[in-house]
Amino acid sequence: MSSTQVTSRQGFQGFDKDCFQFFRDLSRHNQKAWFDKNRPRYETMILGTFRGLLESLRSFVLNLNPDFEVGGKTNGNFSRINRDVRFSKDKSPYHANFYCYFFNRKLKRQDDGRLYVGLSGEHVTVGFSIYEGKKHAGVLPQVFKPRLERDPTSLGHYLKGKAIAKNYDAYWYRSERRDWIQLEGIPEDLPEWQKASGIVIRRKFSPGFKSLGSPEFLKEIQQTFSELYPLYLFTSVRGNDWLKLFKKYS
Repeated sequence: MSSTQVTSRQGFQGFDKDCFQFFRDLSRHNQKAWFDKNRPRYETMILGTFRGLLESLRSFVLNLNPDFEVGGKTNGNFSRINRDVRFSKDKSPYHANFYCYFFNRKLKRQDDGRLYVGLSGEHVTVGFSIYEGKKHAGVLPQVFKPRLERDPTSLGHYLKGKAIAKNYDAYWYRSERRDWIQLEGIPEDLPEWQKASGIVIRRKFSPGFKSLGSPEFLKEIQQTFSELYPLYLFTSVRGNDWLKLFKKYS
C-alpha cells in the first residue's frame, strides 16, 4: 500500500508510545520479512500519524509561505522508509526514522531549505535543515552563501535575538576529501559559515515530554517553525522582498 492510500488518524493526535515502539522494534529486526508482517503498524502508527500531522499543519505552513509543498507525497512532504542500499555498506533495507518536510514546491526538496518534523525510536525532532546539493546545486551555495557575504549582520542579529545557539540543538557539516565532518553547534564566524555543506538547527523531544502524546504538541511544532522560519527566508528565498519578510518574522 502506498502512502497516498493511507488514511490519517483523524488529524494529529500526538506521537504516542506505539510510534516510538515501532521504530525501536524496527531497529532490532530490520528485515523485509519482519517489515512485511508489521506493515499494518507502519501504515497506522507512522504513515497515519504523519498524514494527520500534515493535515493539521497545512493551514499554518501555507500562512507562513503559500509556496510550501503540502501535497503529502513520498519524496515530497514525506521521507521514504526504504533505504537505497546500492552504494551503502549498511544493507539494512529500512530507515529507522521518518520525516515530514516543508519546502518550496517549485524546487526539489534536496535543493531547498526546509522545516521538518522527524520521528525515531528515541525522540521527535522539530527544526530546520539545509544541505548543499550535488555539484554545488541548490539554495545553500546559490542563495545563502552569497547573501551572507553581502549581509552577515542580519543573520547574526536574528541568531542572537532568538538565542538559537542556546535554545536549540544544532550541528553542521563541512566536506573534507569527499567525507562529511559533523561539528556540534552553529558556525562561529563567516569563514565557517562559508565552509558549511549542511546545517541542522532543531529541538529534540524525548518520549516523556509532557504534551508529546496529545494534539497539544502541535503548538510546540508551530512555535518552533515560527522561530526558525526566518532562517528559511534568509537562506532560501530568492527575490527582492526576502529582507522585508525576514524583518517581519524575526
